[in-house]
Formats: sequence, structure tokens, C-alpha cells
Amino acid sequence: MADINWRGDGTVADGVREREFEIQGARDTITGVMWSPEGGVPANSPLVLIGHGGGGNKKAPSIVPTGRGFVLEHGIPAVAIDAPGHGERGGVAGRSPEYYALWADSEVMTDNANADWSLVLTSLLETGWFDPERVGWSGMSMGSLIGVPYVASEPRIKVAALGLCGTAGSTPSRSSIGGLLVNRAPLVRCPVVFIMQWNDERFTRDGSLALFDLFGTRDKRLLSYLGAHAEMPEEGRKAGRAFVAERLKAM
Repeated sequence: MADINWRGDGTVADGVREREFEIQGARDTITGVMWSPEGGVPANSPLVLIGHGGGGNKKAPSIVPTGRGFVLEHGIPAVAIDAPGHGERGGVAGRSPEYYALWADSEVMTDNANADWSLVLTSLLETGWFDPERVGWSGMSMGSLIGVPYVASEPRIKVAALGLCGTAGSTPSRSSIGGLLVNRAPLVRCPVVFIMQWNDERFTRDGSLALFDLFGTRDKRLLSYLGAHAEMPEEGRKAGRAFVAERLKAM
């Protein structure tokens, strides 16, 4: 386990505490943030890990509402970290040449990200705040490019919300991630809700459906919404949170 260095007590808004932290990883310092009820983490609480999108960071516009949503809607703390090369760990912003350079070897990228998440999860569980049998994953777009291999290899993840991702399209064509997803998706055995945009310009419709079909679990749900990659409605994001939260609470 690595020690968690909390950056103070954080800030509170509308009953949600946002608290940043650092953990020394194998390659660099992993920077993260936790959202929890203002009064503290409930005893024996579930926990959700959130993966952000490509070129984003732990406090991206789609991530903060997701973390806060788990707390406000379901009373479950959530944690996000900066992916390798992103946020405080390199500053990659948007889908720049630097972003695609990170994915030149998709197996290295996902292995590094998965090692970070495993270390962070171990460190969080060692606090004694969380129930190790009730941990979930939520990650769209790059949060699924990283999330699918991580969920496939991490038995501590018991339920996952994945989506905005697939085995084919303009994004997978830039690296070997499509083939890696094909190999790893059958190893995903926990319950999954998969959310896709019907008119996604980065991942083909067939490629998204193929990825859903490949998941090794028989307990899976497919949600689809009209619109482009970045146009997922709040209804879809809330449905993803509800699926994860309800499964964790029922365990």
C-alpha cells in the first residue's frame, strides 16, 4: 500500500465534500479527488472509481457532476484520478498529438493506468472506510478504453458502467486499442451497463455493439441515445450511476 497524502480537508458545496489527494505511484505522483458526504464517509461504504475521458482530467466538466451525483443521488463516495499524462500528470488537453502519442502503444497505456488504479484502490481500502466487496467502476470514452481492461483484470470491481467506446472507428484506428478491447472484453464478468451514442463519430455503431456483445457477463444492459459522441443526455449519465449504485447497495 502507498500512503495517501490528503491535501487538507477539501471544500464543501451543497452537502458534498470534494477532497484532493496524492499517492506516490511507480512512475510518478498520482493525483486524485474524492467526493463524499459532507459529514464523512459512511461506515462500511460502497465506493465508485471514475475514469475520465481523453484529454480531460479528474475534475473535467463531465466528471465532477458524476462524482457529486453518486453522493447526492445515492450517498456513495466516488474517486477520480488523473490518467497517465493528463491533468497534473502531464497536462495533455484535448485530443492533441500528445494525447495520441500516449496511445501509440495501447497495451502500455492501459497497463500503466490499471497499475495506478490498483494502487489507488488498495490504498483507499486500507483506510478502513470502504467495503472491499462493494466497489464499482464508472467510465465513458477513454474511461472505457482504460476501464474495460481494468475491470477485466480487477476482481475487486463488482459492477461497471461503460460506454462511448467500441472496437472500431476513428479513435481505435489510431492505435491497437480495438484489438486489445476484443481480447479483454470477454474477461469482464461483473454486471455491466453499456451506454452508446447512436451517431457517435469516434466509434462506429457496429464497433460499439460488437464490444457490448463481447462482454463475458450475461448480466449486461445496453442503453442507446441519439446524438454524437459528446451529446450523451443527463438521463443516460443518471441511468449509469443508478445501475452501479443499486447493484452495490444490493450486495
